[in-house]
Amino acid sequence: MQTFDHIFVGGGHNALVAAAYLSRAGHEVLVIDRNDRVGGYVRSAELAPGVVYDPFCSAVPLFLSGPAWRDLGPDLQKQGLEIRQPEHPSGVSLADGTTAILPRDPVALENEAERLHRGDGAAVAGILSALGPATNEAFGLMGQDLTSDAARATLARLVRDGLGWSEVAELALASARSAVSGIESAAMRSLFGSWPAHVSHGPDDAGGAFWTTVFALGLTGGGMPIPQGGIGKLAQALSDVVTTNKGVLQTDATVTRIRVADGRAVGVELSDHSAYRARIGVVASVNPDQLYGWLLAETEVPERIKRQAREYRYGTGLFQLHLATNGPIPWPDKRFERIGQPFLTDSLDGLSLHVAQARAGLLPALPTMTLDCPTAHDSTRAPAGTSVIRIEVTDVPTNPAGDAAGRIPVDGTWTTDVVNAFADRVLAVVEHHIPGLTASVVTRAMTTPATLAAFNPNSGPGDPYGGAQDLAQSFALRPIPAAPGHRTFIPNLYVLGAGTWPGAGVSGNSGYIVAQYLLQD
Repeated sequence: MQTFDHIFVGGGHNALVAAAYLSRAGHEVLVIDRNDRVGGYVRSAELAPGVVYDPFCSAVPLFLSGPAWRDLGPDLQKQGLEIRQPEHPSGVSLADGTTAILPRDPVALENEAERLHRGDGAAVAGILSALGPATNEAFGLMGQDLTSDAARATLARLVRDGLGWSEVAELALASARSAVSGIESAAMRSLFGSWPAHVSHGPDDAGGAFWTTVFALGLTGGGMPIPQGGIGKLAQALSDVVTTNKGVLQTDATVTRIRVADGRAVGVELSDHSAYRARIGVVASVNPDQLYGWLLAETEVPERIKRQAREYRYGTGLFQLHLATNGPIPWPDKRFERIGQPFLTDSLDGLSLHVAQARAGLLPALPTMTLDCPTAHDSTRAPAGTSVIRIEVTDVPTNPAGDAAGRIPVDGTWTTDVVNAFADRVLAVVEHHIPGLTASVVTRAMTTPATLAAFNPNSGPGDPYGGAQDLAQSFALRPIPAAPGHRTFIPNLYVLGAGTWPGAGVSGNSGYIVAQYLLQD
């Protein structure tokens, strides 16, 4: 039986980050993934001959602002990874024609807010400074296991202010709506208050205020960078770092058991009954329902952990419409020709209604969405004259029970008819904001909750965030209260991925956290 120092169950980008750290340090690593290539959602494909699109995720602002890029960036660049940066990270287009951009320069951002409503510049500056002196420490927690002694000490210090709770604690509990309540402009209020939806926090959800500030600081500080040639280039570069350092990647293979002996993880068994032995440990890129439900089915697991794993919750799904067009986007506001990922919406209230409808199992009647056009910043992705567009609708039902508009017949599944009808609804909203775009569409493809569920078990029924991220499954409680953090009750079995802190997004942070544990042991 072949033996490795570390075996990774699942080859998402966080697993690749950890494997890259370990292989660089001389450890023998094996990464096993059920798909045809590693990287998880970090992949690119062909939308049409010679046209590259990203079927799941596209931008990497969290990765470039995190410790994995700081440490691995030079190696990734040696493997050919190049990053392109839009001039403006984000913006918003309202249904009434009002537009706003989010520049990286905080002064320019304040001026943009003032242009829309006098006094809003100060309100926007207040969001950027909401964490105050705690900003660096708060961002530092993104790369720490919140159950570690160091992180616990930092948290205890950040959330207390004398005899009361601090403003950091307030942000961790308040909603995005409260965070933007001082902004009078509907456009700016929507722009800042909508970003937490990209980590499964609607405008009125507790904890959204914290993510409002984090996104604002992240976008102004790091922009909206994209890998040249598609986000799959990031996965390829990480893979190349691993294999260059003699790590092994095995694809089209499914791990069915993690073997445990004498209280330690000693290896894995695959669906074809082959097996590998782990000399030091096993790292599982899976959610607790999978880990404790069947990967450790032959191991005695504490009853409280098993119960909470069974009760692990998934949130709403995600819908994406991918387009190839025969020309550039005819933006009414020409500044958007140089933009990263703007919102198209009617208002923050409209997004709240959208989220409520999705959580009730209904297709949103008037969806809010973001739109990005990689070819506006990276001409290598398609032939000259062709644009690649990704339209993302967060918060759609994983199993639609109805249509909020009463026009699309549903039966609880994302049938071809439902997918196409909802895509038409999304495209109609886009056409309202960008007149003339629809006529230029050459081909389209859709990503639905059913797509996610079939592709990645970590999405459950189609949740792109690897599990609900409300307060009961967030921060130091993620993934489950009985087994929080990245360590498990088995000393040499670790977990990483979107189901662990800091949650969803292409950051590489949980991979970094686990790598630091393993390099210190």
